[in-house]
Amino acid sequence: MQFPELLNKKIAILGFGKEGKSTLNFLLKQGVKKTDLTILDKKEIEDQEIPSVSWEDYLKNLDQYDLIFKTAGIPYTPEIRAVQEKTVTQVQFFFDHYEGKVIAITASKGKTTTSSLTYHLLKTAGYDVKLVGNIGTPFLDEIDFQTPHDFVVVELSSFMLETLKKKNFCSILGSIYSVHLDRHGNMENYTKAKFNIINGSEHTIVCEKTMSDYHLKERFPNAHLIPFGLKTEFTRNEVNYFSKGRPVFPLSDVNLIGEHNLQNIGAIVALADLLQIPDEILQKSIQTFTAVRHRLQLVGTFKGILFYDDAIATTPDSTIAAINAIWDKLDTIFLGGIEGFWFDFPSLVERLKKSPVKNIVFFPDSWETIAKLLGEEGYTTFHTRDMKEAVQFAYEHTSQWKVCLLSCASPSFSCRKGFEEKGDLFQQYVKEIGEGK
Repeated sequence: MQFPELLNKKIAILGFGKEGKSTLNFLLKQGVKKTDLTILDKKEIEDQEIPSVSWEDYLKNLDQYDLIFKTAGIPYTPEIRAVQEKTVTQVQFFFDHYEGKVIAITASKGKTTTSSLTYHLLKTAGYDVKLVGNIGTPFLDEIDFQTPHDFVVVELSSFMLETLKKKNFCSILGSIYSVHLDRHGNMENYTKAKFNIINGSEHTIVCEKTMSDYHLKERFPNAHLIPFGLKTEFTRNEVNYFSKGRPVFPLSDVNLIGEHNLQNIGAIVALADLLQIPDEILQKSIQTFTAVRHRLQLVGTFKGILFYDDAIATTPDSTIAAINAIWDKLDTIFLGGIEGFWFDFPSLVERLKKSPVKNIVFFPDSWETIAKLLGEEGYTTFHTRDMKEAVQFAYEHTSQWKVCLLSCASPSFSCRKGFEEKGDLFQQYVKEIGEGK
């Protein structure tokens, strides 16, 4: 499908990471001339075929462009807000032009796993489905605007939802707690962005606790809200999951750990009911789904030690959830990354003190704050920037048949490009050392 309105305009691509490069490829395929494009980024752009502006000048003179494609993660600075009427993100462009059924998903914890499990359920049921968005697959790389799929599953971050205007078939809203306050400024702004997922949705499957804590029935009186969780029609006990009173599969079929994951499976049960997917298909999808990479993922058992990769845990709340999920077997944990004034490290430390953790690897820069609050007496600790050294420490100190957990409670940028690099290195050295390479 072609978009002639993109032609013969001066277009800026604001942010040239994965999403920005995807936008460039899309615009070139649309026939936009290279001379009509400008790349804007804080860092210097190596591609000399496209005009670019970088460093301190990259947000100057934005009014000279007819259209600005902004990467969702870039905040709305005063310079960008001044030209907001001609600024668009990939996600907004998608919702403006895509006419098929969309299932949009967000939560503070577990949205990628929920999105992946939703995709897996629909594939198992035989639907033509795509998975895009915050999970790492840019919209404009994957979507066929000409021939809609049966469903498109979209994972949405608070950054993507911040100014989003949409209409879609169904949304899923999971649990909410304080993250990204450095970007949003306060909890009110963050929740406002998250709750924007309800607007324009025909049906919203929502965590009951989120619905009650934030009075969503009163805030969205015209929305069709379908609650999941305890004391709802889509719930579980210690034995089974239930859909409207009938057991649909046993808890033992679930290959995930963590209360947030067990809770969010209730949303999948509710979605199966909404789409009238048979119970046997729902059960098969649950049985065959395993943890998403870097999200409480069991890397394996090596030399009698269980290694779990939870590199996605970049906040204290996320790490607390991981600690709770492992608990009895937890012996070694990796903590630390960039410092952040918005991080609730005291709550993390309080949970650590009650846990069976005996060995701790500290990464900079937040290692000082966490170690000072925790106190290192009574623990075997190791301060390092090097992942291989950290994994070697874990092999030397973790007890047999206990767990070493990578769950750092801080973003990785003090040592790594991001959580994916951190998790990949962890898995690489766990296997290399464990297999004697």
